[in-house]
Amino acid sequence: MTKAAASDHPLRVTLSELMHLRSLPLERAPVRLRQWLMLVSPAEREGEATFLGLLHPDHAEAIAAGRLLVPTEQGGWLWERHQEFSTWTAYDHGPLGEQLGFEPREATFPWLEGAPGAVFRGVEITVSAASDTAPDLAAIGRNIDLARCVSCDAFDGAARIWTDFRLGEGGAGRIYVHNRGLANDEVSRLVQTLLEIGNYRKLALMGFPPARELLGWLDGAEARLAGITGELARVGGDSQSVLDQLLALSAEVELRAASTRFRRGATESYHQLTLDRLEALREGRIAGHSTMREFIARRLLPAMRTCEAADRRLDDLSARIGRSSDLLRAKLGIALDRQNQALLHSMNERVALQTKLQGLVEGLSVFAVSYYVVGLAGYLLKPWLHDLPGAADAALSLLVPLVLAGVAVGLHRRKKRIVGS
Repeated sequence: MTKAAASDHPLRVTLSELMHLRSLPLERAPVRLRQWLMLVSPAEREGEATFLGLLHPDHAEAIAAGRLLVPTEQGGWLWERHQEFSTWTAYDHGPLGEQLGFEPREATFPWLEGAPGAVFRGVEITVSAASDTAPDLAAIGRNIDLARCVSCDAFDGAARIWTDFRLGEGGAGRIYVHNRGLANDEVSRLVQTLLEIGNYRKLALMGFPPARELLGWLDGAEARLAGITGELARVGGDSQSVLDQLLALSAEVELRAASTRFRRGATESYHQLTLDRLEALREGRIAGHSTMREFIARRLLPAMRTCEAADRRLDDLSARIGRSSDLLRAKLGIALDRQNQALLHSMNERVALQTKLQGLVEGLSVFAVSYYVVGLAGYLLKPWLHDLPGAADAALSLLVPLVLAGVAVGLHRRKKRIVGS
């Protein structure tokens, strides 16, 4: 018997193709590329899909998958959807010319006009042909500020990069790549690495303004907590007022933490992705210029440290509120214990008083029962002793102590039996 073929896992092909997604279709150089990063809210995603569907109704499946590539005769354009942003990339192959590919473009990009979202970043990247000689500094200086530019070798010297991280024509930054021997898919990988370094760097900085605003709020919140703790430490303070203030501050802290949780996580992820892409660039130093890692670290790391400080202070404030709540809970518990002790002491006094009253009632009961017993005995004895003057009274007088003793013993035994049961 032949063995039946194993069935494929439903994710087998998808995960295999995942390794090749997000790669740029740049097979050769020279090439010039321009990319726009658009921040798109969840409410705008449906409108974005509709906009793309109107442009290319025959690419519905690609739009649903989040990646639409439209090749043209000399290049093409590419749209990609990410978690909170989308990228629109136009590229074309051909000689760069004297302006190194940065000359003003005659044509606009009608396929981008009207797209949902807000432009967050724009960048132009040009890559020379491997056969081109190195451009003189004057040609580079016409498009990039050489006095403040970042320049380094990349991919172990296979390319050299110039950029000044400033906005040029159309509000886009400029990066020039001199091809010194990029082979195979290195043009695509290098351009994509440069794009992602800039995109993730700027996205990471989105967490900086909220962090600064949070630090300002934390100053006031920490002062409020100090005041609440001072009230808590005062003897005889209003615990209910302290509890109300503490609950209000705790609610504000949790609201802040919930509203910034996504941005805090996104900032950390984007920062780490930036560092990972810088590592993949495999930079080499050029005398007189900063590398991309040095330039970005000098400007990005302080902002990230500010974000981390805000996150730590918010977490620390939440922990301190928790400790203050524990102290208040302990204070209220001690006060409640004291009230319970006072209540128990009062109950003990009441029980002791009731015991005394019960003893008094029991004593009176002995006399009352004895009185009725002696009275009954008188009714029994007087008919029999009526012939003997004074005999009945004498007999009753002798019975009185015996009846008292008997009633007392009987009630005591009855009480003992009831209590013992």
